[in-house]
Amino acid sequence: MITTKIKKLKKPLVISIIVISCAILLLSISGCSVYNMIRETYTGEEEGLELPEIEIDEEEIQEIGKSDTDIRKSYDIESEIDLTDESARNPFKPFFIRDEEEEKNVLKLERIYTTDEVEYAEINLNDFTYRVKEADPLSDIYLVQAINEDSVALLKGDEIINISIDEIIYD
Repeated sequence: MITTKIKKLKKPLVISIIVISCAILLLSISGCSVYNMIRETYTGEEEGLELPEIEIDEEEIQEIGKSDTDIRKSYDIESEIDLTDESARNPFKPFFIRDEEEEKNVLKLERIYTTDEVEYAEINLNDFTYRVKEADPLSDIYLVQAINEDSVALLKGDEIINISIDEIIYD
């Protein structure tokens, strides 16, 4: 009979010992001690870190403040910015793109003629006349593709421009 009671008590006793040992193990892993937890619970005091004594040097603090003030003064704007000044560059316009007026070339085919069985064309580009034949470059911008009876085909990049005699093209 006693042995059956011991056997019945053995299972709950082992479970409670395991639970208590797990709780103690968990508390020790987390850095809490059972003594500190019980003491804090009953006394209501919480143990905290004590801050070290620090001596404050007022002169050093004022010196730091002076250097900060000097730095701020060096960044202050000394002159007013006039937003109506038209000589200033537009900040929203890329600096590497020229205006449309500057970029346009004026082309005019003045005449087409043949000399020694070679066809030539006189093309006026921005008030300067060039004498070109087929496959000649025209001012490093255009390439003469073909010379016809009354027109010339010029290649600019991957674009072909046809120009007739006395026709003015703004490109």
